[in-house]
Amino acid sequence: MKSILSAFILCLVITLANAQDFRPYYSNNINFGVSYTHGQTGQTTMRTSDDGMDFLGLQFNYIGLVHLTPKVAIGAGTGIRHMITIDDWDDWYGYDDLDFIRSYFSVPLYAHAQFRFLDRKVSPFLQTSLGYHIRVGESDINRGHGGENTVREVSSISSGLLAGLQAGVSIHVGSRFNIMAGPYFEYRKATFDRAVMETSSWSTSASGFTTDLNLFEAGVKVGFTF
Repeated sequence: MKSILSAFILCLVITLANAQDFRPYYSNNINFGVSYTHGQTGQTTMRTSDDGMDFLGLQFNYIGLVHLTPKVAIGAGTGIRHMITIDDWDDWYGYDDLDFIRSYFSVPLYAHAQFRFLDRKVSPFLQTSLGYHIRVGESDINRGHGGENTVREVSSISSGLLAGLQAGVSIHVGSRFNIMAGPYFEYRKATFDRAVMETSSWSTSASGFTTDLNLFEAGVKVGFTF
């Protein structure tokens, strides 16, 4: 690990030395992503041996970067993460009436580094992020189930570690305006909490569980820099 860090610092020093005439500047970076997200859980479902959850992922990012050289920039970012369930949730909950879409939101805060390999109009780039995502709200659903019975389900995906990587192509449109696009991968660590309360005219019952959840997200981002 120390050798990798030393090599990175050495490359950064060499790059800075080769860009003595460059004046650092600040840029605003905005991008949008769409993805498939697989959640690997720590336990199986109620009805099957399935230990995964599947989502469609949508995200928005704002990143503030300081460009140290024409090729290297560092900064910090935030935005929003939105996941929409696409699973057969009967497997998880055992209630046919609860099989419908659920949404989960979180806000990320992360450090960010960007590398543009060529100081030209069109260049490949690589950027990486490391930080934390913070849960916003929960899924709270009330539904009738079999006559007078009602079922309330509350579930949430907790805050946790975030790490991301994107590669792609950066195109200079103006002096400091870029269009950037490419595939990305993001990992988020979380905990999944679920509680179901079923109420009838004669009784009330509750059940639930908590399990670790590792979210593996892969998709495409498109954005611009100004």
